[in-house]
Amino acid sequence: MVNDTISDMLTRLRNAYLADKEQTSLKATRVVKDIAQVLVQEGFLGPIEQEENGFFTVNLKRGVKQFERVSTPGVRVYANHKQLQPVLNGMGVAVISTSQGIMTDRKARALGIGGEVLCKIW
Repeated sequence: MVNDTISDMLTRLRNAYLADKEQTSLKATRVVKDIAQVLVQEGFLGPIEQEENGFFTVNLKRGVKQFERVSTPGVRVYANHKQLQPVLNGMGVAVISTSQGIMTDRKARALGIGGEVLCKIW
């Protein structure tokens, strides 16, 4: 049983990239699906495929170097829109959980809202 589904997602993606896999399966939770959808919109992942047995499949794209979990279950990290700094001078993206849903740091800064910094991808 996995207690931290976001870390599990990032680890599965990291391992799949390191093993040069074309696709990988992720646990089908609401938060993981929302993060995956943000990564698809940002171009870090390919399209999301079918869901079965509590897992869904994502196609991988090349070029991702690092996945970093920022806020953990033991140490939550919150930031307002002024504290959200661009990841790698805009080359990467931070995924933020806000009151308006899960979104990128760019979108949160544009809307002027902050939230919990879930992870960074570059």
